[in-house]
Amino acid sequence: MCLKQKMLLGLLAAGLLTGCGSQGSGMSSTMTEKQEEPVVVTVWNYYNGPQNEEFEHQVQQFNDTIGREQNIIVESVSMGAIQELMQTVSDSVKKKAGAESLPSLCAAYTDMAFKLNQKGLLADMSPYLTEEELGAYVDAYLDEGRFAGDGTIKIFPMAKSTEVMTLNQTAWEPFAAETGTDLSELSTWEGVAAVAERYFQWTDEKTPGLAGDGEAFFGRDAFANYLLVGSRQLGHELFTMKDGSVVLDFDRDTMKKLWDYYYVPFVRGYYVCDGRFRSEDLKTGRLIACVCSTSGAPYTPDMVVHEDGSREAITCMILPLPNFAGTKPMAVQQGAGMVLLEGDDRTEQAAMEFLTWFTGTDVNLEFCLKSGYLPVTQEADIEEYLNQELKWEPEFSSALRDNLLTGMEMTKTYELCTMIPFEKGSEARGELDAGMTVRAEEDREKVERMLAGGMTLEEAVERLDPDAQFETWYEETKERLNTLVK
Repeated sequence: MCLKQKMLLGLLAAGLLTGCGSQGSGMSSTMTEKQEEPVVVTVWNYYNGPQNEEFEHQVQQFNDTIGREQNIIVESVSMGAIQELMQTVSDSVKKKAGAESLPSLCAAYTDMAFKLNQKGLLADMSPYLTEEELGAYVDAYLDEGRFAGDGTIKIFPMAKSTEVMTLNQTAWEPFAAETGTDLSELSTWEGVAAVAERYFQWTDEKTPGLAGDGEAFFGRDAFANYLLVGSRQLGHELFTMKDGSVVLDFDRDTMKKLWDYYYVPFVRGYYVCDGRFRSEDLKTGRLIACVCSTSGAPYTPDMVVHEDGSREAITCMILPLPNFAGTKPMAVQQGAGMVLLEGDDRTEQAAMEFLTWFTGTDVNLEFCLKSGYLPVTQEADIEEYLNQELKWEPEFSSALRDNLLTGMEMTKTYELCTMIPFEKGSEARGELDAGMTVRAEEDREKVERMLAGGMTLEEAVERLDPDAQFETWYEETKERLNTLVK
């Protein structure tokens, strides 16, 4: 709990505060009259573990302070993973037998919000916000909610995330010292591939009696982000909207470059994807560097558990997301926002009272510090806040702290990208997420079988013919994406 919040709660407990508004002043005056029956705001979210615990803690704080004052009760319900939440919402919209009534607020990505908006189920949030209040938020986060193109706001930013690189510093240091590898090489995708090859060869040489048994260096989560952001960096945005229709720009040369800096290192054994998330591969020592969401920071390991059961304490460092050499730095902005389901005026207003309170700088920073998400206001000085907060709760890990600082710096220096919503957007993203990665994993297994049969790595890769594999993947993927877009 931050210092300002502790003071606030103390004053409330002492009965010294008689009124407290939201982040701005545009709504507070309208909610001061007490109603006989409290207005109940139901919130469906997809938070789990530490994130859900912290969200429920914040909800309780609201209920105990502003909610009590304004006669509002917020009820938070975790629906599990985002896929489970989307299914529950779909069942409710279709009014399936046993389905729950739609909530007041619901976590949603743009594709789900797009579909709900098409059905006329979403309220416009802009009338509940003053210009001063709107000006406090990061522009790119608000723009995501303006997808309808008519000036309305249909998604409200709650807490966001981007992607960073996590590096096992304990494993990196001896490798870097012996090979002369510099940390700056990890700032580009070209550099990551070169370092990964060097690491494979360095680890291979550690067992001179066994040729070709080098170790993987890198892996990544959410592969679709690599294609979406990388393609945009290289001058071709995959999906754009023109005259109300989605246009696909699946440039062959761009895709070939993206292929060469993921598929090729993967089939050569320099990259790996074993566990459900790359943080799991970091924990088992299958790799020493990975790209994952800032919201995954609470799961950053401080211990590697090797196959033989031995354990090794490690220190991880957080680096900015790599870019292609010579391009403008770009990264994905992700993390579901909140949509406001249409209801009576009092419920909508109460829901917005909670949202503006939750995204106020101090409250939002506290949630982000505990959950790994990034704050959504422009004025959030997370470094100053951390220095203050760590005096109260010094047990926060350095990885979590560095994750937040790196992510916040990126929001100031990187262009933040998001995929436009459209009817088959989820299916298109799924195609991007799985197509190349599944092929890379299957072809790596083919290479391993050839290695077991006595071939060298170079012979096995030549037999596989990555260029021919690219042509097949490219044509198949382009055809499927064109079908989804149309």
